[in-house]
Amino acid sequence: MTATRTRLRYAATPIIVGLVAMLGGACAPPPKAPTGIVFNPPAVGYIGKQYVPTASAPNNLPVAFSLDEASSGCTLSEGVLYFDAAGSCIVLANQTATETTPALSEQRRLISVQDCPPLRAGLWTGPQGTSANVFVGGTFFWGTVDLAAFGAGIHNFDGTIDCDVARMTFNGTVLAGRLSPDGKRLSASYSGISVVLNAPPE
Repeated sequence: MTATRTRLRYAATPIIVGLVAMLGGACAPPPKAPTGIVFNPPAVGYIGKQYVPTASAPNNLPVAFSLDEASSGCTLSEGVLYFDAAGSCIVLANQTATETTPALSEQRRLISVQDCPPLRAGLWTGPQGTSANVFVGGTFFWGTVDLAAFGAGIHNFDGTIDCDVARMTFNGTVLAGRLSPDGKRLSASYSGISVVLNAPPE
């Protein structure tokens, strides 16, 4: 493949991805306005981490948070949710009615509290023949990624892992990836292209 064709291929890929996203959005029906408390915490909380719950409501009344008495593995203090140990954290979102505005129904959300996922060393594989050979030492990782399928050859990378977030430098660009809760997938975006790599077997 000539250099000109290679440049055109790189330039066209983000455009194609963008067009697909635009066409998908154009065919979807418009979203409905919310009628209750909108509260979407993460499904998983990692031990040693914390989360600040936020919510909105169409009646504009403030939303207060509390923990169900059946909760385990988490504590709520001054508006911050701390993940302390493995367990099931049940967060409640409530409102207090005023003389003119009724409160909306309580919302309950379950957050599974677990250990951080492991970043596995070995050969990670991705779409269209892409792969990454990963080495791990403590909170650091490094290796090579094979992009021959895209005409880009093999490149070095290195970075650090903080629980489920992997920050790395690739081709002089700093980017972040996220590990799935089971550690089997690493999702990242590079030059507007989303890539998912699958971990090697345990």
